[in-house]
Amino acid sequence: MLQGFPDPKPIASGLSKHFNPHVTMNGKPYISYHGLKKKYKVSIRQYTRSKGYWVGTQIIFSGKNAAYCYKLIKIQKFDWKILMIDQHTLNKEQFPSLSGLPKKPDRPF
Repeated sequence: MLQGFPDPKPIASGLSKHFNPHVTMNGKPYISYHGLKKKYKVSIRQYTRSKGYWVGTQIIFSGKNAAYCYKLIKIQKFDWKILMIDQHTLNKEQFPSLSGLPKKPDRPF
């Protein structure tokens, strides 16, 4: 989760290299990537407090999509810069299973 209000477009665009992003804002479709034929999917949910929700962005990989994301991270093919938007960045607590992976200078944790 990215707290605050980062624009989901650069995140979705960056993740579209490996995944077919589905972006919603406050539960409604926001950005569509109809032309992509990726095998793996990612859900990006933007909340703006319009319905009393927390303000921020959730990036959700589930099932085989999460396994593929983890594989990309393990073989160091995941571009962490995608998730560094303005002052927003993920922290280690959001990926506890990654604590044993080798650290890279460009990794935010």
